[in-house]
Amino acid sequence: MESEEYRQRGKEMVDYICQYLSNVRDRQVTPDVQPGYMRAQLPDSAPMDPDSWDSIFGDIEKIIMPGVVHWQSPHMHAYFPALTSWPSLLGDMLADAINCLGFTWASSPACTELEMNVMDWLAKMLGLPDKFLHHHPDSVGGGVLQSTVSESTLVALLAARKNKILEMKLSEPDTDESILNSRLVAYASDQAHSSVEKAGLISLVKMKFLPVDENFSLRGETLKKAIAEDRKKGLVPVFVCATLGTTGVCAFDNLSELGPVCDAEGLWLHIDAAYAGTAFVCPEFRLFLDGIEYADSFTFNPSKWMMVHFDCTGFWVKDKYKLHQTFSVNPVYLRHPNSGAAVDFMHWQIPLSRRFRSLKLWFVIRSFGVKKLQAHVRHGTETAKFFESLVKSDPLFEIPAKRHLGLVVFRLKGPNWLTEKLLKELSRSGRLFLIPATIHDKFIIRFTVTSQFTTREDILQDWNIIQHTAAQIVSQNYGLHCTGSGGGARILDVIVKPSSDAMSNTSQLYLDGGEHKTPSRKIVVQPKKLAVSPSMCVISQQVKGQGDPLGDCFPEDVQDVTKHKLTSFLFSYLSVQGKKKTARSLSCNSVPMTGSLEQCNPKTAATDKKESHANARILSRLPEEVMMLKKSAFKKLIKFYSVPSFPECSIQCGLQLPCCPLQAIV
Repeated sequence: MESEEYRQRGKEMVDYICQYLSNVRDRQVTPDVQPGYMRAQLPDSAPMDPDSWDSIFGDIEKIIMPGVVHWQSPHMHAYFPALTSWPSLLGDMLADAINCLGFTWASSPACTELEMNVMDWLAKMLGLPDKFLHHHPDSVGGGVLQSTVSESTLVALLAARKNKILEMKLSEPDTDESILNSRLVAYASDQAHSSVEKAGLISLVKMKFLPVDENFSLRGETLKKAIAEDRKKGLVPVFVCATLGTTGVCAFDNLSELGPVCDAEGLWLHIDAAYAGTAFVCPEFRLFLDGIEYADSFTFNPSKWMMVHFDCTGFWVKDKYKLHQTFSVNPVYLRHPNSGAAVDFMHWQIPLSRRFRSLKLWFVIRSFGVKKLQAHVRHGTETAKFFESLVKSDPLFEIPAKRHLGLVVFRLKGPNWLTEKLLKELSRSGRLFLIPATIHDKFIIRFTVTSQFTTREDILQDWNIIQHTAAQIVSQNYGLHCTGSGGGARILDVIVKPSSDAMSNTSQLYLDGGEHKTPSRKIVVQPKKLAVSPSMCVISQQVKGQGDPLGDCFPEDVQDVTKHKLTSFLFSYLSVQGKKKTARSLSCNSVPMTGSLEQCNPKTAATDKKESHANARILSRLPEEVMMLKKSAFKKLIKFYSVPSFPECSIQCGLQLPCCPLQAIV
């Protein structure tokens, strides 16, 4: 390909990218392919002769796109955001053309100096202390762009390890470093990301994961106690990784308590704010940074929520010389006349070579400005609040951990297999992408607002799918039948007059087949009709003397729980809403199934006598194990590792914006 053809093909590619991103919401989010799908579509060996560009370009839609997960889609709610933007794409286009390897200042001065200045900009935007700035008279620290937060955490741990071993050598000069290293121990909360564990494996430093409080936050007293216990064992505490915005439920460790403990005990305090870090451009979210002055290092991903595409990770240290003593190698071919006077980022990282990443970050910050980046964060947060309100309006669902920023976790009330089945069905459709987590032995679904293009209409569409699928699962597994209504809506049939408690807690479901209009429906009851909008789920029988009948109890040895039509569970479900529920410990041996069934409306007793007898026969046939609450059953059904949410910030704005900030660039 020559330059003129590149100019033509480049314009075609830009047009294709614009069309793709502008219409990505219309694509199925997850692909319908199996491992190895591409093998049959590609030749066994590389072509000996050149292919035409038309053939190559045609294979994008034919071979590549069928296997792509569309991370930029407004219906992508898995993991955390991994956003891009038009200025970011342009920045990497130029960086790829320059293609410098900025390992030293001399290898490309602009690459090093732009990075230093942009990292100072970014630190000020987030409200980080002056000790993290390159250009400050009282600072010996600064920031650098790494590839991932995982790499940044490893770099921080290796630097902390080296610094502690040098300290130990002063009192034990004859002891081998490997012996000293074996005594080191590091800490994180049990909600920390798996990359923290991996850093411990690579560095051969023992990593202990400490329990959290009711808000999934690591507290100072817990850390202090662990340090004291380990010192008694002859271990040497060296490092603490505090997480701001955990993967499972976006929990925040308590920096204001952890910081003083680390300072008093001489531990390196590293802060992982991979997702939540972007939110600190908004002053109202900086309460989570209380205690940041104690940090030795801080990292977050602009490549997640700041619309700077992967890879781009900000990493700051308060003392750059501790990085130098860990990673500095100085062969003659890498020396230059300004060595020592200029910053050489090869001493700040594990690899030698590095990309010109700061260009795309520079383009994004300048193109949007701080105000529009703040508006982008607030828009995502307000959109998540909207989804949260929809979930709260439906009594079939619960939110087991407090929402923070753009992440909402939810589940169907009842045994874990219900929520597992819901997630499985949603994943099978491919219309939206969600992933699970577990907290307190409860299986939950994570819903993250990711795309900057997400609207309320997108959220309503996804909630329709979730709610419709949940209604089908509940109907199928608890013996309720549904009646069809116009427009494809489905509502649960009601055969008797519901209790007042049930009526006060019924949900307004959006089960209208993807349409956002919600015309009023009517549900036939006896002796009169009740209007609902658009649908209402109520019960016809109650079980007295029980807590939540859809609690997490299920048999360990029943493979297909759905074959037992546990009708009485759902009949009593909504009647207990609004009442104080009896807490049940997982150590309980059983859940009693006592209490008589009685009709909500005595006038219909004769009519429903046969049905009542049928329900009784179903219960009588259930195995005894169904009534048992076996903790080990959770371990069989829950096979997902996750981390779980936090204090709340209330802000107003976001969705009042006339458009999302990115559209200003479009």
